[in-house]
Amino acid sequence: MKNSTLKLSFVVLVCVLLLTGAQAYGEQSSTSAPEIDKQAVSILKQSTEFIAKAGRFSFTAELGFDVVQDSGQKIEFGSHREVTIKRPDHVRIEFDRRDGLKGGVIFDGKEITVYNKGLNVYAKASKNGDIGTAIEYLVEELHTPLPLQDFFSTNAFKVLMDKIESGRYGGESIIAGVACDHLAFRSDRVDFQLWVSRGDKPLPRRIVITYKREPGQPQFWAHFVKWNLSPDVPDSLFTFKPPRGAEQIPFAAQKYPARAEGGKK
Repeated sequence: MKNSTLKLSFVVLVCVLLLTGAQAYGEQSSTSAPEIDKQAVSILKQSTEFIAKAGRFSFTAELGFDVVQDSGQKIEFGSHREVTIKRPDHVRIEFDRRDGLKGGVIFDGKEITVYNKGLNVYAKASKNGDIGTAIEYLVEELHTPLPLQDFFSTNAFKVLMDKIESGRYGGESIIAGVACDHLAFRSDRVDFQLWVSRGDKPLPRRIVITYKREPGQPQFWAHFVKWNLSPDVPDSLFTFKPPRGAEQIPFAAQKYPARAEGGKK
């Protein structure tokens, strides 16, 4: 009888703790008028400015994104990505998708190259400018989705704040063993969550973007596995050398997102 009473008391205690936490979060969300929390803004500014001031850096990330089917079901796809940036006009992106497709993008301030290792093909275009120029070309002209594009520009804080309508500080969270500050922002089109490591290196550790206006509200997420703030970045790293037998093809705008019903993307 005593053991039964103890078990019942434990269950009641757990339920109270869970419900109390959920109720407190819900009350704060429902009763608070939309506003931008100063602490959340301060941490966002620290993180974006810290990255903007970095002359060179690299990171490894695992990415995932939903593709909503005609049935309404969400199917997740993703990739492993390695990014190296040397400001103001050098960037190298290498990706390894879950479906086996491997490739990347290289920009050296004068020319942008996109390549596919599996098909052994590549496309080139002359493009003078900085990293922002290359990103604009990929997004606007080739319709290539780059969900993190705003965050890594040199004026990221202003760009993001111009879009944000409300925001809050979600408290401290542990991401892969790293103590982080959890931030949650909203704009007209997306909900944007960010986890920033605490301390003197406020680097993003995880990002989740919810596309509110898209059917089914799909999500994109990125988990930053590794950061390097002083990578070895010789100019040769940003020079594309076609492998033997590689075929050069013209650029073509991508159709994205594609349906994945029946195993097709």
